Amino acid sequence: MSAEPAARPSPDPAVRSRIECNVDNDARLLASLAAVMAYAAARAGLPEESREDFTSAAAAASREMAGSGNGSEAAAESRLVIDEFSDRLEMTIDGLAASKSQGICKQVKAKAGERVRCEMRDGRVLLTLLKPCAAGKSGSGA
Repeated sequence: MSAEPAARPSPDPAVRSRIECNVDNDARLLASLAAVMAYAAARAGLPEESREDFTSAAAAASREMAGSGNGSEAAAESRLVIDEFSDRLEMTIDGLAASKSQGICKQVKAKAGERVRCEMRDGRVLLTLLKPCAAGKSGSGA
């Protein structure tokens, strides 16, 4: 797993913080993503229950996406991007498209209870979970 520091400038000036990870399709590494997602949710100021819900939905989504490649070499890596905006947290998983990608989108929408976007682009699936944050959060210092 590789992660780029949150201090990396984002192309979007509205992004307050960004975490990017490229993750091999390995259950041990996928399990570690829950900690990354929990950190981002806490940093965004989500209440504990919302953090747990978001982290659970995001972890389920990453497992579903990683398992969708049916063992192909190209599916061996997925990309996770978490962007913190002043009013929301967005987590995007970019993985190889598979025949069941629409099913994955429906499953994540059913489990997440969050706003979910699912796009097909260049043979890949981009699955984005959006979680609104309180407008008056305490700030985003690390």
